[in-house]
Amino acid sequence: MARGKKSKSRVVRRQGGAVTPPATAQAPTADVALEERAPDAPSAPPEPPPAGTVKQPIFGGEDRILRDPQQTPEEARAQRDQEMESHLADLRRVLANSLDQRGPDHPGTLHARADIAMALWQAGRNDEAIELEEELVEDTARVHGEEHPEALTARSNLAFSYSSAGRKEDAVEIQRQVVADRERVLDPDDPDTLDARANLASALWNAELVDDAVATEEKIVEEAERINGEDHLDTLQARAALASSYRIAGRAEEGLDLQDRVIADSERLLGKDHPATVAARRTRELNSPS
Repeated sequence: MARGKKSKSRVVRRQGGAVTPPATAQAPTADVALEERAPDAPSAPPEPPPAGTVKQPIFGGEDRILRDPQQTPEEARAQRDQEMESHLADLRRVLANSLDQRGPDHPGTLHARADIAMALWQAGRNDEAIELEEELVEDTARVHGEEHPEALTARSNLAFSYSSAGRKEDAVEIQRQVVADRERVLDPDDPDTLDARANLASALWNAELVDDAVATEEKIVEEAERINGEDHLDTLQARAALASSYRIAGRAEEGLDLQDRVIADSERLLGKDHPATVAARRTRELNSPS
């Protein structure tokens, strides 16, 4: 069970997603122009959306991607691989430009390297991703300092790749240290700390350390309520994740009780017909004792 988010190092606080340069009346600098040419990698692991798909619009959420029924699995896989190689080629061109214009230690160059590692990880090429990310951890710490947010992000990303490659204990160790470092370096209420805890919970689940994972998610809910408030949507999402974790951990009664609260809060905050509320009720029905 993976609930954390592997970061694109260009975005330190919220992980994944594109970065739009701020609007300005001046001509873009070389740095901004180079960043604008960088293609956006998909943010959801472990692989990009399948080739040969159609989109089904869903009210209140992102479009659902459906496979083209006319395309065989082999054709879809081949096209997906071709698209990934094209994407990697684009990313490597961006890196080459950054090296030429800005040098190896410029933050934009480090970001370009991180984007390549991200794409490799999403493609399931974990060994290649790990090789790049291990170098990035060293270089980012050397350039920014070991406790800089960029350096912490690089370490967290390496942990995700370790976990995907089966090095689950190494992943847990790194994510624990990242949480400790963020708690020490950042403001106690910084949202990055909650993100780091979520990444630790993901690593613990992947390592089948169930009790530690649940305890970490309980801490996330506690901190989310304190930092964001009990009615914040991030807090609601944290409760829903914990309810699911309780059920998986064999704590069915606690899971159902918390799911009931998620439903009540969702109905009050979002409305009875909101897709999230409908999904919460459906989850309750599917997990109710028969």
